[in-house]
Amino acid sequence: MTKEQKKKIFQLQLNEIKKTDDPTKLPCTFIIFDFETSHNNTVISKEVALDASPTIINKPIVAKYHEVEGINTATDALGSHEAFLGTDKHGELEVKTDTTPIGVFTSEGYILEIDTPEGKKEVLAADAVLWSSRFSDACELLLEWYSRGININTSCEILYSNYSVKNGIEYIETPIYLEGHAILNSEKRGEHDVVLPAYDSSRLVSFNEMQKFEKLIAQAAIQEKQKEGEKVDKFKKVFELSHSDIRSLIYNQLDPTLESNEESYIADVYDTYFIVNIYSWSEDNSYDKYYKVNYTKNGDTLTIDLDSKTEVFLKRNWEEVVPEEVQSQLNEKDTKISELSKQFNEASEKLVQLNSIVEELKPFKEKYEKAEFEKRVQEKKEFYKSKFEALNAEEKFETEEVQNLILASAKDSEETDKILQLNSMLVDLVDHATDQNGMFIRELSNKREKLLKGDDSFDSRYSS
Repeated sequence: MTKEQKKKIFQLQLNEIKKTDDPTKLPCTFIIFDFETSHNNTVISKEVALDASPTIINKPIVAKYHEVEGINTATDALGSHEAFLGTDKHGELEVKTDTTPIGVFTSEGYILEIDTPEGKKEVLAADAVLWSSRFSDACELLLEWYSRGININTSCEILYSNYSVKNGIEYIETPIYLEGHAILNSEKRGEHDVVLPAYDSSRLVSFNEMQKFEKLIAQAAIQEKQKEGEKVDKFKKVFELSHSDIRSLIYNQLDPTLESNEESYIADVYDTYFIVNIYSWSEDNSYDKYYKVNYTKNGDTLTIDLDSKTEVFLKRNWEEVVPEEVQSQLNEKDTKISELSKQFNEASEKLVQLNSIVEELKPFKEKYEKAEFEKRVQEKKEFYKSKFEALNAEEKFETEEVQNLILASAKDSEETDKILQLNSMLVDLVDHATDQNGMFIRELSNKREKLLKGDDSFDSRYSS
C-alpha cells in the first residue's frame, strides 16, 4: 500500500455453491457489495465498481479454520481477519494476518440482480473456487452452513487513492483495487462466537477484532508518514462496526469534533453512554486515552453530550490461583450442578406435560364424579323411601328437610352425620307408631272398701 493509498473493508456474501464432478474444487459465487450508502457512509458507484471488477480475479480467498474440540462434535469454526501488527523483512511496520488461502476468484466482477425484502437490487458479484480436497474440513463446514440456510459472509479489503466527500458521505473514485477476501465465522460453535455484522446484509469481524485491526492500520500508516517527515493527514477509518446503528451515529457526531491528528474507535456502547479511545501519534503531542461520554436517543435520532466527556481507565483485579485439586472439585461440583439442573428441567417439563394431561382429563373426571354422585343420591332416596313408607310416613319423606338430608348424605364429607340424623328421625317415627297401635284402657278405683265379708266361717266362704 503506497503512502497515498487508503484501505477499507467491504463485504462479500457467499451467494451460491455449485455442484461439480471434480473432487478437488468447490465452485461458488460471492456477492461483493451493492451500490448504496453503507453504514460507514461510503459509496462505490456502479461505474467505479465495474472499473475495479477486473482486479478481483486471481485474488485469494482466506480463512482461519479452528478444528473440532472433539471428534464428531459441532465445535469447529472459522475465525476473522486474525490481524496483527508486524514488520516486513526490511523492518517496516505492516499489518499481517494469520489466515490460510483456501480458494481463489476465477472471474472478474460482474453485475448480478438479486432479490431482497425491498425488491430487486443490483450488486457486484464474482465466481470463485474453494480447494475442497486440500481444505476438506473448512469446505465441509461451509457446505453444512449452506445446506442449513445460514448466511455465509466474508469481508473484502479495497485499496483506493481518490475520493470526495458530500454531505458527510465519502464517494470512492477510481482507481480502486480489490485486495483481500476472508471468510468469517457465521455461527457460534464451541468457544467461537459469531463474527458481528458491519452491514445490514452481511457480517464482518467482531468488534474487538475491528478495534484491533483499525488501530493497527492507523498506527502503521501514521508512523510511516511520521517517519518520512510528512504532515499527518486525517486518517479515515478502515471500517466501522455497526452491529447496532448506534455506533455509526456516534462516529458521525464524534469524528468532526476531533483534531486533525486524532483518531478514535468506540470500545464499548451502553444504554446511556459509550467508551471511546482517542489517540494521536503526533511527535509534538502523542497520547492514547479512553473517555466516557453520555448520549441520548429519541427514536432514530442520537445526540452525544461532549460536555460529559470524562477520562476513564480499565480496572482489573489480581485473583488467587486456585489449586488444581480444588479446581477439580469445583469442576466436579459444576458438573453435578449441571446434571441436577438438567434433571430438574426434565422433571419440570414432565410435570408440565402431566399437568396438561390432567387439565385435558378434568372434564371427564368431573362428568364421572357427577354421575357417581347422582347414582348415590338415587340409591339413598330409594332406601329411605322404603323405610318411611313402612312407617306410613310418606309425607314426612317428601319434606324439604328429609330430601336435603338424603342429598347431603350422598356427599362423602357429610355422609355419617346426615345418616345419623335420618336414622334418628326413623326411630322417632317408630316410637310414635307404637304409642298409637298398642294403647290399653285402664280404670282406677277411687274408693277403698272391705273386699271380704265379715263372716269368716267356712260355710260363708264357700257355700253359695
